[in-house]
Parts: sequence; C-alpha cells; structure tokens
Amino acid sequence: MSGVYRVLGIADRGEWLDLLKRMPAPDVHFEPGYLQVFREGEPRLFVYEREAQTVIYPFILRPVNGLPGAAGSEFFYDITSPYGYGGPLYPPGTDQRLINDFYACFQQFCRENNIITEFIRFHPLLRNHELMTGLVDVARNSTVVFVDLSKTPDEIWSGYDRSNRKNINKARRENVSVVIDNSPGHFADFMAIYRQTLDRNNAGLFYYFPPDFFERVHCFLPGGHIYAHAWKDGRIVASELLIYNKHYIHSFLGGTLADYFIYRPNNLLKHEIINWAKQRGIKYFVLGGGRSDDDGIFRYKSTFSRDRRGYYIGKKVHNEEIVARLTGCPSPGQKEDFFPPYRG
Repeated sequence: MSGVYRVLGIADRGEWLDLLKRMPAPDVHFEPGYLQVFREGEPRLFVYEREAQTVIYPFILRPVNGLPGAAGSEFFYDITSPYGYGGPLYPPGTDQRLINDFYACFQQFCRENNIITEFIRFHPLLRNHELMTGLVDVARNSTVVFVDLSKTPDEIWSGYDRSNRKNINKARRENVSVVIDNSPGHFADFMAIYRQTLDRNNAGLFYYFPPDFFERVHCFLPGGHIYAHAWKDGRIVASELLIYNKHYIHSFLGGTLADYFIYRPNNLLKHEIINWAKQRGIKYFVLGGGRSDDDGIFRYKSTFSRDRRGYYIGKKVHNEEIVARLTGCPSPGQKEDFFPPYRG
C-alpha cells in the first residue's frame, strides 16, 4: 500500500519536535534548531506515512543556481545532512519494504522539486544506513569512538587505556581543574584556543566558523550546548563546545594550548564531561573520529573507550543531465572525491 508525504519547515517546529519524540533515541542533529545553525540553505523535514508507520528525514535544502554552469531560468536544488549526522529516522522493527516505499516517495519529491543530488551523513549509533543500502550509494567513511554511559563509573574508568588514566591523574596533580559552563561567558578564550588548534593542525577553511555561527548555536540550541573549560594557573588552557540532548552528548569543537600539553588538561576535561553527562542520565558520549583510523586524533579518542562504530555516508544523483551540465562531465558518477562534484 502506498503512503503519503508532507514536508515541514522551521515554521512547523512544534510538529517537527513532536514527530522526533516518536522516534527511538533521536539525536540533537535531527532537531530543527540544529539545522538552523547552518546557513547553507533551508531546513526541511520530509515526513512519510503509511498506515500507522512513519519515517522522517531532516535535511538542508540548498539552491544550486548561481554556480558555474547553472545558467537558465529554471531553479535547481540539492540537499545535504548538516555537519555531523543525519539520514532517515524510523521506529524499531521497520522492515525494508517500508523504507523502499519511503524512498520511492522521496525520489518523486526530488523530481517534482528539481532536486538534483543528495548527500547523507548517517548516524553511526542509530545505524540508519543499513536499510538505505541499495537505495543510495552507501560507503564507510571512518570510525567513531563513543562511551557507553550506562556502564558504572568503575567500568568506564577501567575502559580507559592505562596511559589515559595516568594522564588524568597527572592533570589532577598539576592542579588542573575543569568547569562545565552552560553560558558563553568565556567565549573569547574558547575562540582563541580553537583558532590556535586549527592553525596548528592545518585545518581546512570549513572549520574556521565565523562568530555568528556560534551565536546561532547559542540562540537555536538553548539547553542543548555547554562549554567545558580546563583551567591551569588562573587561565583556560583547554576548551570544548559540546552539543547534547537526553540521549547523546557530542564533542563538537575545541582545542588545547600547545604550551600546556604536558599537563594533560584535555584528558581531564573529557573525563569530567563523561561524569557530568552520566550524572544527567545521558546515554552516550560520542567523541567522533579522526581524519583516518590510524591518525593521532583517532588514537587519542580511542584511549577513552573500546566502543566504536562505522560512520557511513550516502550519495545519490537524482538528475544526471543537470549534474553533467554543471560539471561538464557527460556521465557524472557517484564515486567523486567530493560530492556533489559541482560544489568541489
């Protein structure tokens, strides 16, 4: 039996949030406020319903017109998950047939609205890539480290690498302290440390978020973000912005002053975040991954937990003719290094 669909926007925030409550452990990345943080396009929620079954899919709708090769009076769009995680959400026990019907309906929506490509960042703990395999081009991108906060404090502590436990104790001996702050009162310190960390690691321009990006975090995620600061000798030496809801907390953005590495402030910082989140009943602390599964960032995060999940992305070309016009390539594929290729 075929279903019906509708598409919500920010004006439908209340209904959007109500639908999320019907889903299993939705993350903050699926909330309308989180999508509002990113100004690359318009937040949307695709809602598919068949009898008593529902699938929802948040995404950002972006105009393509104005790009090289996009001449003409007809308007085109593409869609993407926001930075972090996304993809369709559905209740436990959903079968493949429902997802097939949902996606057939979604493809119809894309055709009717001149949407030419789709890029999905699937959620590693929800594993929502599994039923989408075969419908879009799904590929493993990296590995994500997380801490299961349902474990006892002793189990979490014993799950740390021995080197990490030693570094946390070293930070304590060096009189490093950690403060969890639900206000941006030390935002200037955070930004200075974050920028220094980006420069030191030769980060891409994407990560140099402007100040108004953080203003939107503060505005659109009230009660959904915190700052954690590690103090040493009367100054903040490591700082992190985290986003969260009652199910997940994520390391979002942060860094450490290079001159203070020897005091291991970031080890203690993350340990205290884990304590803070566990006390509030949050289920998982998602540390993320690295640029690769063998780089220093990934190895450092792995010292906090042996729990890991694959992080998958999805790609779909909905209109090959228009993508070919934009790229100048007669047969645009889905294996490009950058997707969609016309934005590379």
